[in-house]
Amino acid sequence: MTDMNRTIELTPAGPHDAALVASLHARSWQHAYRGILPDGYLEHEAPAQRLRTWHARLVEGAEAPLEVTLARVDGEPAGFSCLQPQAEPAFGIYLDNLHVMPQWHGTGVGKRLLAACARRVAAGWPGQPLFLYVLDANAQAREFYRRLGGAESEPFEDPFPGAGLIVTVRRVSWGDVGALLARLGG
Repeated sequence: MTDMNRTIELTPAGPHDAALVASLHARSWQHAYRGILPDGYLEHEAPAQRLRTWHARLVEGAEAPLEVTLARVDGEPAGFSCLQPQAEPAFGIYLDNLHVMPQWHGTGVGKRLLAACARRVAAGWPGQPLFLYVLDANAQAREFYRRLGGAESEPFEDPFPGAGLIVTVRRVSWGDVGALLARLGG
């Protein structure tokens, strides 16, 4: 698909993409969580920790099943998403990650990734809600999800993966995935 003379391509990630996904993930956290999580963790621990996590997931099959989608803009890696359909079935289908590199915010990459996830949920698990967790202090992400009709839970405390920290999060849910797709333009 082309947006403002740019080509946005979504492709499934495989084992060979583990380092790329880890790098995108760490860089996204470094941008979005600056001032929320300790700088030392973001700069020195998160990159190696994300590499271990994504190697385990994409190469070793940990936390399976999962479906990871890479977004590229004009061939440049721009973000990714990760569905974990069996992670927390009581809440629906879990969108474990949705990350877009800062230079691509506002260009439609996040909406394209979210729409691909919503289409997958609608096709693979009809009638199931889609949900994710967002840090309470991540105002930009929370506003993005709110604009798309996401319903937020009350805030609660949860351990942040790999950081040894407790953070305040909210669960954001879309009970009607078809309505989400309509908001996203299909």
